[in-house]
Amino acid sequence: MKNSDQTDEIRLNRYLAQCGIGSRRKADELILSGSIFVNGTRVTELGSKVKPGKDKVEFRGKEVRPFHRLQYLAYHKPRGVVVTKNDPEKRETIYDEFRKKGYNLDYLNYVGRLDFNSEGLLLMTNDGDLIHALTHPRFQIKKVYTVKIDRRLTSQERQKLIDGIESEGQVLHAGDVREISPAVTDQRQFWYEIDLFEGKNRQIRRMLEALGIQVSRLRRIQFGTVRLGELKSGELRELSLREIGGLKNTGYKSKK
Repeated sequence: MKNSDQTDEIRLNRYLAQCGIGSRRKADELILSGSIFVNGTRVTELGSKVKPGKDKVEFRGKEVRPFHRLQYLAYHKPRGVVVTKNDPEKRETIYDEFRKKGYNLDYLNYVGRLDFNSEGLLLMTNDGDLIHALTHPRFQIKKVYTVKIDRRLTSQERQKLIDGIESEGQVLHAGDVREISPAVTDQRQFWYEIDLFEGKNRQIRRMLEALGIQVSRLRRIQFGTVRLGELKSGELRELSLREIGGLKNTGYKSKK
């Protein structure tokens, strides 16, 4: 039987996630790098535990505490903005954009990424457990993108995208590929919807580049159960309770 001093312990990576530091995987990286102190002692062992409300946990010299109010936002990321907190190249980040609009959202973390030239739906939250559930590869969360390319895909190329494209030592797969170009269109521009269940870096661009196809526009329109909808570029909105419930269902049900 566990004594009462042990029952209120939780894993350090989970505690850091609850503090809005990032996912549990990110917290593990910080622990291994020696960035976390507990009661003044550097902790580098994965699996370490703390007692919330009793132990003092510090990151970068500042004490961190769990947020009492969890927040969940949808953001329409514009092109030409970096999804990071600090960019070595000094490009504008999403957090710079938030501050321009009068929001201090440094305590929120993004769920997944969109590259510099991509746009569309980005989820922001301080719920570290949800970030973990939505970004861990084994949970296979559906993301939907619209892509504008310079020529029409053949049926063989569409099937190849689904069967797998080799790129940089990885085999990348699309879940589905659907043409959505209007009946009458500029013959230099063709639009497709592509479903992904993976989260590899620049995945769609790499897959299409392997086929010799140029991508001129890439927008994420759905992440799990949340859709971009009519949210305009650069705008934020709070997720509804139904959307939050849908995300938690999607992310956690696969743990069984």
